[in-house]
Amino acid sequence: MSKVTAEQLDMVRQWAAEGIDLNGIQKHLASECDVHLTYMDVRFLLLDYGIEIATPSAAEPAPAAESASAAPVAFPEEPAPAGRAVEVTLDELTIPGTLVSGKVKFASGTTGAWQIDQFGRFAWSELNGQPTPEELQQLQQELTRLLSRM
Repeated sequence: MSKVTAEQLDMVRQWAAEGIDLNGIQKHLASECDVHLTYMDVRFLLLDYGIEIATPSAAEPAPAAESASAAPVAFPEEPAPAGRAVEVTLDELTIPGTLVSGKVKFASGTTGAWQIDQFGRFAWSELNGQPTPEELQQLQQELTRLLSRM
């Protein structure tokens, strides 16, 4: 691992206080300090010096995700409105390569099979039709309810 000066370490502390993640700190070190460390070296640097990355407060807006696949799926907690039901089932035998899978039937008649892989990515298969945004929200709520029981 390259030597990091006290001045560079202060810069790392500042970036961490700003909430910049490990990857961002690694890029800043390379571009601004000409210090090239691996991701793990940056992680160990933070651990060795007790530097913690600040989490954004609820008052600050979260930074926009760089890609939809990298964004975590947030499931609302409130129950689905009555009268617009979505039926979600979990497969007894999970599809190989996934953590959980199942089937869904929306009130509009759209049906499909869904799966969540080990990286938390949601995917469709056998989708017959296009669910409305409201139906997708109901699916998220129902998945949250079902998966919280596991």
